[in-house]
Amino acid sequence: MNELSLYQRDNLLMRFLAFLNEHSISYCVLSNLSNTNPEYDLDVDISIAQNDTAAVAKLIREFSHSNDLLVIFDIWSGTHSRAYTLVKRGSAARVVLKLDIMVGYASFRTGELLRHEEIARDRVFNGSFWGLSETSELAYLSVRHFIKSDDRAYRIERINFLREKVSLEISREAFPPVILEAITSATSGSPKTADRAIQLKLKNYGKARMGFIGRAAAAISEIRRAVHRVSRPVGCTIAFLGPDGAGKSTLIKALRTRMAPVFHGSTSFYWRPRLLPSPGRLRFWNPSLEKEENPDPHNVIPHGKVASLARLLYFSLDYILGYFVLVHPRTICKDLVIFDRFLNDIRIDQLRYRMNVPELMLRFVERFVPKPDIIFALYGPPEVLHARKPELSIEETARQVALLRQMAEENRHFTLVSVDNGVEKIVDEIIETIMLSCAEAGQENRFWT
Repeated sequence: MNELSLYQRDNLLMRFLAFLNEHSISYCVLSNLSNTNPEYDLDVDISIAQNDTAAVAKLIREFSHSNDLLVIFDIWSGTHSRAYTLVKRGSAARVVLKLDIMVGYASFRTGELLRHEEIARDRVFNGSFWGLSETSELAYLSVRHFIKSDDRAYRIERINFLREKVSLEISREAFPPVILEAITSATSGSPKTADRAIQLKLKNYGKARMGFIGRAAAAISEIRRAVHRVSRPVGCTIAFLGPDGAGKSTLIKALRTRMAPVFHGSTSFYWRPRLLPSPGRLRFWNPSLEKEENPDPHNVIPHGKVASLARLLYFSLDYILGYFVLVHPRTICKDLVIFDRFLNDIRIDQLRYRMNVPELMLRFVERFVPKPDIIFALYGPPEVLHARKPELSIEETARQVALLRQMAEENRHFTLVSVDNGVEKIVDEIIETIMLSCAEAGQENRFWT
């Protein structure tokens, strides 16, 4: 994120925390909100009281509406936590506010290590928001160090700094012995075996503290969360269609860079998932690889109708199986999945794929293959596209553009995008469409715990 977007993000964050103050929410910011923090532009962790969870969920929606923000992700991220991603409308994801709202430091896997009441017991108001006291911050960072195996230099440096300022006697009065052991061992340079021993002690302590009934309830909650996450993934799948010269590769490269702060990751596929090998590799005689770049796509001889139909069914099977094995798991992990071309491209240019299949059959197959959330149909003046990549004739490029626009009018998954603009402006338009789609999906898939 650039300096301007961070400045705007911080303004939004301060307004949000003031909003919580106005509504008397018991919260405590756990993140180090300092521009010297190398992770300054990442998630903001906030601990809240258990009885405020429903109120905070509602307040986030109210705050978003009043500040012209889109809630593009509302994720049940843990037994006692939710993750929100808010984007400023019209900023093309340049201004992103990511909030991790949790009840203390607890999960099904670790139990209740630090309750909110303990973290916030001696919280400090700095004039703008409530933050951790030095004693609580030392305990939180030390516990996090072992649970997350987080030994990054700047965190260790902060723990060392706090240990010089905080009396162990004060820590002993505020926290149990196992937390104190984590504090004293966090910077001792102990071997990994000792670190794992402390990690195990912390987990045993947290689980025992949660109790049998609490653990059972958490287990049920985790099952419900997993089912919801798998059945309604929060990632996004998009595809780009367009004639040669539309700039698909350039746009995809720019989009992956710009979307990095929003999604956990991005994955690109060329045309199909490729879970199944190319048909050419299945031949016992003269096996061949499937090409991703073809400088002369029409200098080929199409297969006969029977072979074309067999190839179409084979590729369709790859789309179906590949979706469940390769694509869907990535969307569960909040990835952006990008296809450079898609199955619909056969209908636009059968000769490129050496196909000879009736259009009705292509339409039929398209209906049953899992579809991307958005298919961006890139179009522009045929003369301009041909000048960029003169691989096909102007007449053929014009035919493909006309057919692509017709397909976009018939299919609700399509979004037309003119490429007769600069790359930055086109990427902005694409990102705004993706953000709106994620926000709408979030409204439909929202699940309150």
